[in-house]
Amino acid sequence: MMKTLVSVSAALLVSQSVIAKDIKIDGQLNEVQWHNATAYHDFFKVVPATLEVTQNKVQGLVFTTEEGIYIGFKNFQKEGDRKKQYNLQDGFMQADFNRFVIDFSGDGSGAYQFSATLGGGIQDAVLTPQLTTDFDWDGVWQSAFYEYPDYWTNEIFIPWQTVSFRPNRDEQDLASVGVSLQLYELAKNHIYGSQQQTTGKSDFYLNMPKVLAQIPTSQQWSFVPYITSEQNFIADDNNVDIGFDLIYKPDHHQKLSVAVNPDFGQVDSDELVVNYSTVETLTTDKRAFFTQDIGVLNVTAEQNTRLIHTRRIGAGSDDGTEQITPIDAAGRFVHQGEYWQFAGFAVHEDDLESDAGKEFYVGRARFRQDNWQSGLLVTQTERPWLAREAKTAAFDSQYQSETWSLQSALLFSDIQQGKVDYGTQEIDQQGYGFSANVKYQFNPNVSLAGDYLRLDDQFENNDLGYKQRNNWRVTELNYNHAVNYSDGFINQVKHSIDTSYQSTDNGLKLPALQAYTASFILDNGATASASLKYFTSGWDDLIGRGVGLYQSNSTLSSRLFYGSPYTGEFSWAASFQLDEEGIDGLAQQYAVDMTWMPHHNWSVKFNQFYRIGDGLVIGTDPDQVTQFDRKFYVSYLNAAGLITDNLELSFIFQWVILDAKTDSVYDISQNQLNKQVGIDNSFTDQRFTSQIKLRYKLGAYSDIYLVYNRGGASFDDDVGSHKWLRNLNTLWQERDQDQLTFKVRYLF
Repeated sequence: MMKTLVSVSAALLVSQSVIAKDIKIDGQLNEVQWHNATAYHDFFKVVPATLEVTQNKVQGLVFTTEEGIYIGFKNFQKEGDRKKQYNLQDGFMQADFNRFVIDFSGDGSGAYQFSATLGGGIQDAVLTPQLTTDFDWDGVWQSAFYEYPDYWTNEIFIPWQTVSFRPNRDEQDLASVGVSLQLYELAKNHIYGSQQQTTGKSDFYLNMPKVLAQIPTSQQWSFVPYITSEQNFIADDNNVDIGFDLIYKPDHHQKLSVAVNPDFGQVDSDELVVNYSTVETLTTDKRAFFTQDIGVLNVTAEQNTRLIHTRRIGAGSDDGTEQITPIDAAGRFVHQGEYWQFAGFAVHEDDLESDAGKEFYVGRARFRQDNWQSGLLVTQTERPWLAREAKTAAFDSQYQSETWSLQSALLFSDIQQGKVDYGTQEIDQQGYGFSANVKYQFNPNVSLAGDYLRLDDQFENNDLGYKQRNNWRVTELNYNHAVNYSDGFINQVKHSIDTSYQSTDNGLKLPALQAYTASFILDNGATASASLKYFTSGWDDLIGRGVGLYQSNSTLSSRLFYGSPYTGEFSWAASFQLDEEGIDGLAQQYAVDMTWMPHHNWSVKFNQFYRIGDGLVIGTDPDQVTQFDRKFYVSYLNAAGLITDNLELSFIFQWVILDAKTDSVYDISQNQLNKQVGIDNSFTDQRFTSQIKLRYKLGAYSDIYLVYNRGGASFDDDVGSHKWLRNLNTLWQERDQDQLTFKVRYLF
């Protein structure tokens, strides 16, 4: 027998007292309650989607109590045929695992996805009604695995208090809960499910099998204090922060959260991004206050357009003095009725000495019935230092059937800004937008989707939201067709065709993508793909701020990819890409990802990326662009695992270098490129970040962290004068980030 490992995930909605009372979560499924559980014997192969039924791969067991829902799996994989590996929470799972999706309301309005590996790794996510998956959410649940010679088991407990939901009760006061179960078989890259759909299909929620549950009315209080001590070795100072979150749930469908000096800090740093374009990089947010009840506040518009991008909150102050603005207080309320849902939150940043803090307000109302729902989202951002008030609104609707999925959103923005002493201009600006998506599922292997987005040149949502640009019209079509094979070297070939047209809102044609991709699942578990992309010619009006526009040439791009089987101690993936780029340039791109697993509790990942070419185009001055001969290198090292059952250690190091040597400089005059001579805009941009983190897991949303961060960056206009490794050594010594953080949080 192998040792049982119990993993408890993190969230702030459930107190430590809400645990499985009658069953020990040890993975063994030996309590008497499992004998009377609802059993799932028939499982369908959903990847590749042959839908052949089997009873010899996995068996599922489900039963409910007043405390929550219990799920058990028997996975019929013999020793030697299965892969055991631990992963950090929400990390990549390189092991055999069980995935299960739960629609707590049982009405198709949304769901939550959970995964538990053979090895103790876990993932959890929110599945929104728009068929998107958000892994930022963390829920409270328990899981454990146990190994036998001929099979292995997973045992899971999820308290009803984990999420906010409206129980869908019948006349006998029994609630219907949607449950979908899966086994991911690593050796073949196959997925077996208890229903004939995957989460990307329009009818997934509609066809989820249901179990009946006695869900009692229940109120709950939760209190989460924290203390953080941060030692900055560069500034030679120490900062201590104390705060708390208080949560009250009068019942499952309502929640009120209040935070004082809330714990909005992240112990994990973002990955390094080198972005010289005018399009902002979209980053995710793991802060617990914002990840709860995402499905209620979510409004999905095309091209990642959002009215709520929570990374704006607590970001840099408007006067530029603070990179992270402290937050004084925040409040949040959610109500989920039978037909109506209401939600909202308010956040007040520290005013600072210059009154440069901000205030954020969000309100949401949504009506849902059967396969259709519609709602209104409004936001308001107050920025006193800029004398600016920004309002946005979205009216969104959605319809789902067994074959159709349709979403639409009408968008509106209103910006009012007064004139202040430090140079801001008066603004009175209203903008509009429209987003639509339609998808038709011919069968599990064939689908057709169309997307449309229009934003006028006055639409502005970046005070709280995110957009790639305004003054934009995008039309896209996507066709997917998979062909499955029962025997032979290849299990599945998936063909994907994408075509698009883009223009400004006044009709100026922009470059647009046309693409074909063939993806393969091989019989040994490996994956491969080949793609060809063609960007049509068009006017480039976003090459730089203050830079004019010019007509770019059409370009062609090709890419080959191979990923080895995930089994064994070592796996790897490699890709090669050849691109026409820029004005008249050509680039080659190489990437290699390697994973070494010396022990089932430990893994080491070493990823290398290198791009070389002479077509990097950057706006370097007003009405001037430069094409660079560029070398771009990214190195990423990550080692992580368990020291003891509750003590995790992880190490991350990322190093990025951009060497850009001037190839040619162009002046833009009357929308034409005129080559200039005697101008050298060459530069080298080099950065690194590193982190060592110890995490001791005390329980649900209760941890002790000890984290050391070190990082640095340099910008030099003397390209090629220094060796890369010598520069890295200098950066390490002359770092601009060097801090040690100790943090304790505990859920009462």
